[in-house]
Amino acid sequence: MPIKHADGWKIALAVPGAVETLWFHKPAVFLHDRFLTKVHDKEEAMVLQVGSIEMRDMMLEAEPGLFYVTDHYRKFPFLLARLSALTPKMLKDILTGRARQLAEMKPVKRPVKKKALAKKPAKKSARSK
Repeated sequence: MPIKHADGWKIALAVPGAVETLWFHKPAVFLHDRFLTKVHDKEEAMVLQVGSIEMRDMMLEAEPGLFYVTDHYRKFPFLLARLSALTPKMLKDILTGRARQLAEMKPVKRPVKKKALAKKPAKKSARSK
């Protein structure tokens, strides 16, 4: 039985350690500070990141009824999985496999974003009096 957007979202968030966060201003699921998946906002699909473009191309060739890529993702190691072709077990297996890969990678060190501080007036030195 094919899955729906809400089901895909629930399955993704059920991966141990998965957290919901915004990615390019859209909800996404991250694991170990790395992108795991998201439900595409325009396509009936889950967005998946794979290890390389070569891996993506092999997956596209092996399962053209399940996986596809749009021009937006063509230059990146991402593909889309059709919700109409996915079962809950398939999606869980795909995400669990990717989660194992992410767990083996070094943590991402992201710079801390500092809020712009309001400029304080400069203190007058003793000499300027």
